[in-house]
Amino acid sequence: MSNSNIQAVTETGDAHAIAGRTRIAGIYYTCGATASSFSLKNGTTSGGTALITINTPAAAGAYDIILPDMGIVFSDAVFVDFADANVTSVTLLFYGGAAV
Repeated sequence: MSNSNIQAVTETGDAHAIAGRTRIAGIYYTCGATASSFSLKNGTTSGGTALITINTPAAAGAYDIILPDMGIVFSDAVFVDFADANVTSVTLLFYGGAAV
């Protein structure tokens, strides 16, 4: 059994999703039939540094990504930056920090 305390937060548009230092362990997203992208940025605004950018396929559906090892560390906060409306939701699985 794991000692971690995984939490989840779902966003449907640009948002400051997680406050404080955190690690993203997994990502689940839904998208439309047109290729698009979204980024997870370090900080509370869209001006933060993108630590990961996901390019979505040109196929409507739901997709998940499990990040290896201990995930990606965001030292300040996590901001989800949607390129456009073709990405319909992003769910982040994380530990540390707090959902906003």
